Amino acid sequence: MADGIDLDNLHEAIKAEISAEFPAVATVEDYGAPRKDLALPAILVELVDMEVDPDNDPGTEQLPVISKWAARVVLSFRDDNVKREIRKLAGALGVLVHQNRWALKAGPAQVTYIGPDAFDPDFDNVEVWAVEWDQQIDLGQSVWTGEGVTPDRVMIGYAPKIGPGQEGDYSEVGGDS
Repeated sequence: MADGIDLDNLHEAIKAEISAEFPAVATVEDYGAPRKDLALPAILVELVDMEVDPDNDPGTEQLPVISKWAARVVLSFRDDNVKREIRKLAGALGVLVHQNRWALKAGPAQVTYIGPDAFDPDFDNVEVWAVEWDQQIDLGQSVWTGEGVTPDRVMIGYAPKIGPGQEGDYSEVGGDS
C-alpha cells in the first residue's frame, strides 16, 4: 500500500486534466483566481468539504473520506448563444469528471449535479453553471510500508495447542506435514 492522496497533487491533477481536455478555456484555476479580471471562459475548481467515510476504511490506518468537489463553468453573458454554450461546456466537463480518478489512487468520481450556480453575487455579467462530484480518497500515510519479512509458508494450529512451545503441533498449509 502507498501513502494516501496528497490534496495539492489532487488539485493539480484535476486542473491539468481539465486544461488538457478544454484548451479553449482561458482560465482553469482553483482558489486564487481573481474575480474582477478573470479571463473567460473559465473553470474554477474547489474542494467543498470532506465527509468521513468509515464504511470504506482501507485497513491501513488512513482516514477514508468522501471529498466533495465543485467546478464552476464561467462564460461571459456577451458570448454568442451563451445559454446553450454554457450547458454544452458544463455537460462536457461532467463527462470528463464521470468515473475519473485523475491518474491517482482515488475512487472513481461520481457526478452529483450539473446545473446553474449562483457563484458570487459580486460577479456580474457572467453565466455560471456548476459540475459537482463526490470522490472517495484516503488521507494520511499507510501503516503498510512494504518493509519487513514476507512469509514463505503458512502454518496452522488448533486451540488449545497453539502458541510458543506448541510449534510441533502445527501443520503447514499446502505442505506434506
